[in-house]
Amino acid sequence: MKPTELSTSWQAFYDSARHNEVLDERTTLMLHLASAMALGCYP
Repeated sequence: MKPTELSTSWQAFYDSARHNEVLDERTTLMLHLASAMALGCYP
């Protein structure tokens, strides 16, 4: 997968996780932290 395709896919995932009406706030936060850590950005 090319970096631009990876970036586009990750951005689509992030946006769908961020702008949802199904997940509660805590689960959304955990998804954000997990996706950041998967990319190597540790809090």
